[in-house]
Amino acid sequence: MESKVIIITVVKSNKSENKVWAVGITGEEQEKAYCKSPYKAMRFAFLLKKRTGISIEDASLKSLSEQIAEQKAEEAQAAEVQKMLEESTKEFLEKNSVDTVLAKPKAEQPEQPEKPKKSRKRTKKVALPVEPTAELVAFL
Repeated sequence: MESKVIIITVVKSNKSENKVWAVGITGEEQEKAYCKSPYKAMRFAFLLKKRTGISIEDASLKSLSEQIAEQKAEEAQAAEVQKMLEESTKEFLEKNSVDTVLAKPKAEQPEQPEKPKKSRKRTKKVALPVEPTAELVAFL
């Protein structure tokens, strides 16, 4: 007889493209639960271990730990990018605020001399008489 072990596998969700983790005991279908994050799947696996006394499969635990580490690294990178974005937005707003632009003296803003507009004189169109040429007569 096989010994029962808690296994954790990644399954595809029917509702979305996100990963879902299935936590269950080998040989028992009714004891299966689905979790949205690897961290919650690990917590549920340890809860099952505490309730039932069944051990967690080592390979499942190792892969789940790696996935949690990847997720934390992605979250840290996203937080860093968000922080940089907020800082650059704050600098831009301070630099280009209405008060700052209006407070600049006019000496800093170079004035361009006005150029006189060129006026165009209209010329009358003169109709030239058209004389039939040999090619035109041959065409007709």
